[in-house]
Amino acid sequence: MENPNPAPKAPLNLTLIVIVALVLLAGLAALFVLSNRGEGQGGGGISLSKPALPIALTWRETLGFGKTQVAVIHGKNDVPLGLIVEVTRSVDGRVMRMQATLEPKGLLEIGSLQCPDNSNFVPGDRISIRNNNYATYDEVCPR
Repeated sequence: MENPNPAPKAPLNLTLIVIVALVLLAGLAALFVLSNRGEGQGGGGISLSKPALPIALTWRETLGFGKTQVAVIHGKNDVPLGLIVEVTRSVDGRVMRMQATLEPKGLLEIGSLQCPDNSNFVPGDRISIRNNNYATYDEVCPR
């Protein structure tokens, strides 16, 4: 015998669609909030692309040490900028890390006095400069 009062199927499907849509909207809202929360709070959040580090990097030949180079970091920043500088030696792959503060519109030289082994850059050495609020800056020593 057939049920004289069958349950309606359309409202159930519509209810399910509305619930799924609300869950998806809540997820997107959460991502938006996380990606835009206080940049100055050090928490960061989700960032698909960070702004470029406000620096320019040039190279100068060392004085009296042969054909080696010193990295010169020129600041375009309006406030002091904490940096982590990582140098990877091309000869043996050794990695050295140091912390530095770049004063507003300041100049910072990375070379023999700053590197733990008192050596300058040679062609092929890589310098990576980081700050959590910006994209990493990478460059290889030329010449």
